[in-house]
Amino acid sequence: MPEPRMVDVTVIETRIVPIPEPDWCVAPHDGAQYFTDLTHTGRETSASVETPLGSARFLVAQISHAPYLVSVPEPHPVVSVSLDMEADFTAEAIPGVAARLREAADLLDEVAAEALRLRGDA
Repeated sequence: MPEPRMVDVTVIETRIVPIPEPDWCVAPHDGAQYFTDLTHTGRETSASVETPLGSARFLVAQISHAPYLVSVPEPHPVVSVSLDMEADFTAEAIPGVAARLREAADLLDEVAAEALRLRGDA
């Protein structure tokens, strides 16, 4: 396994600390933060559906990892999922909505498989 790239993170408690940065992390760590709050964040993936008022994003998923948490440690990358949508559809539109939900489920499976691969379980 190749050595991880290193980035400098300004830590509020003391100083600038070099930390290993996974290749999949796309979030900048340019603001001062508490070391225990440091989170690596992967590329955001989302799903949307057409509503009578236009396109509505209902799912956002991404790999994240907060390796230095104290209260709820994350020894491995996790899949961060946000689900949110409220809309009214005609009965005729529901098959399309259901199809988008099935596609979103497949998307979650893909993100989960990548998280498992990153921790060496796949």
